Amino acid sequence: MSLSRRISLVKSIAIASITGICLQALPSQAAFNPGGTVGKPGNRRGLATRGGGCKASGQPTLTTLVPKNNLGLSASATPTFYWFVPANTYQYVNFTLTKVDAADQPTDVIYSVLSRISGQGGLASVTIPEQATTQTLEAGASYRWQVRMLCSNQDRRGLSATGWVTYMPPSPTLANQLAAQPSNKFDVYAEAGYWYDAVKELAILKQAYPGNSQVQQAWKSLMESEHVQLNQLAAQ
Repeated sequence: MSLSRRISLVKSIAIASITGICLQALPSQAAFNPGGTVGKPGNRRGLATRGGGCKASGQPTLTTLVPKNNLGLSASATPTFYWFVPANTYQYVNFTLTKVDAADQPTDVIYSVLSRISGQGGLASVTIPEQATTQTLEAGASYRWQVRMLCSNQDRRGLSATGWVTYMPPSPTLANQLAAQPSNKFDVYAEAGYWYDAVKELAILKQAYPGNSQVQQAWKSLMESEHVQLNQLAAQ
């Protein structure tokens, strides 16, 4: 399945599950609190390697949706990762999730997919599939993910950006909070430091209710949070 079709499938399933949410009660705080999370090295904004002949135009550039310190928690062992793609002339995108050791050196590739892209700009995502042939994340371990835009499937030069994730199963207290506030999950996740889940919950709402001012404000607040500062993506 191509990346674009994989993304569409994920969105359609997710949207169907939340169409009953009443937006009148939707808060718009969505302030991210990383707690004591220690950051990781890397660049969440695209860096280009020489050669290849392809270009990306406009701002922002290729950007992984991760906090300012590059690391976010996930409440799921099969998280969804988001990034922004600028208008471009590249032909492929390669997503890779890699486990690292205590020195942040790569050890095992957990998941990798190479797919064609259209050249259009916008938000993109991929979810680690839940199937027997795919490894899930280990609780407490660090993983590095990278998105690379490539001119061809043979040439590894291109534009790349990175991010980090740690899987941390939610505590009973957090699970109870989520169950008690079904229309406010993104705020609960954000305040608890669960970046990937907060982004996913809001992205689902953005797809289900395009143009809704409360959803847009919540997304803007999250992107512009003190510990995030992805201000250029606030309107995406």
